[in-house]
Amino acid sequence: METIEAKSILSSAGKYGENWFGIDYNMNLYRGCNHGCIYCDSRSEKYRIENFDKVRVKKNCIEILEKELRSKRKKV
Repeated sequence: METIEAKSILSSAGKYGENWFGIDYNMNLYRGCNHGCIYCDSRSEKYRIENFDKVRVKKNCIEILEKELRSKRKKV
């Protein structure tokens, strides 16, 4: 399986994430998708993902995720 360099794993779910799904963040360990759904917004050219139909794993995703989770910890 092909791997790619990654800057982040977590992304904000935005204002609809908490209201609709009860989440603050989305997690994506991969780039691309091979389902080929015609209604998929992620296939849009605005995201500039070459060969979107090819799934690639983000390198060092566990280490990146651990670092990001530490910075997202809510202080009580």
